[in-house]
Amino acid sequence: MGCCNPKYRDTVNEKEKELNDKGKDSLSLSLSLSAKLILVAFMLAGAGFFIYLT
Repeated sequence: MGCCNPKYRDTVNEKEKELNDKGKDSLSLSLSLSAKLILVAFMLAGAGFFIYLT
């Protein structure tokens, strides 16, 4: 399909939307994973500090 085809712009918009949706899913997954890792790190640091004080 060439750039002169009337459906070319529609096809490009659909592909762009698909790629953007995939990017949002992977971004939210990586942010969720990062937040969980940070939470676990703080919990371990708190436990280590508590053991240090006792």
